[in-house]
Amino acid sequence: MIVPYARFYENKSRKYVDGRRYRLGNSSHPNHAFYKKYGMTETLKHMDIIKEKHIKHSNSRVGDLSEFYSITWLWDQGYEVFPNAGSQGMVDMIAWHPDTGETIFIDVKTSRKTKLSKDDRSTSRTQAQIQKGIQILSYNADTRKLKFVRHRDEQPS
Repeated sequence: MIVPYARFYENKSRKYVDGRRYRLGNSSHPNHAFYKKYGMTETLKHMDIIKEKHIKHSNSRVGDLSEFYSITWLWDQGYEVFPNAGSQGMVDMIAWHPDTGETIFIDVKTSRKTKLSKDDRSTSRTQAQIQKGIQILSYNADTRKLKFVRHRDEQPS
């Protein structure tokens, strides 16, 4: 969470030392060293001026959110997206690109790593998915980034 530098937070972060009021940028401020090392946002959290809101979702909710992010990401790529109406099956959605006529069967997989890895086990396909040509779209829940997984059994295009 990035906090905009607002006068409100600046005033809240000022501290009195020996009867004088100091800003964070002043070396006499008690949290100045922390501010120089970690920046404004972390210092405001450290001083309990702002609270980071972290919502813990259930795994099924995280999966639902990853599918919603995937749909909007595919829309941005120019695809028409048709999500699976049920909660089970080999594919989560079908994407069709009207300009190229390309149709992709997609299974969305969610990861919580800081980087999307080529060797991530969560991105592997079942034998049935390989036979049907289903592509894995990997969603990183920490960074909210998406990418199609390049499978070892595919030829580079």
